[in-house]
Amino acid sequence: MELVCNIEIIKAGVDFVVKVHLPNGLIREYRHHVFEDVLTEMVIDLQEDLSE
Repeated sequence: MELVCNIEIIKAGVDFVVKVHLPNGLIREYRHHVFEDVLTEMVIDLQEDLSE
């Protein structure tokens, strides 16, 4: 098995904050008040990153 990423989901006030830690050391952060929207944005970016 290979580690793809670690995902951290936090509720900060009215916003959901998602931090994605990639094995290459890159950390991406997403923030939105709608949970589904922040997850959608994260998944789209991960699909792009992992398909390369």
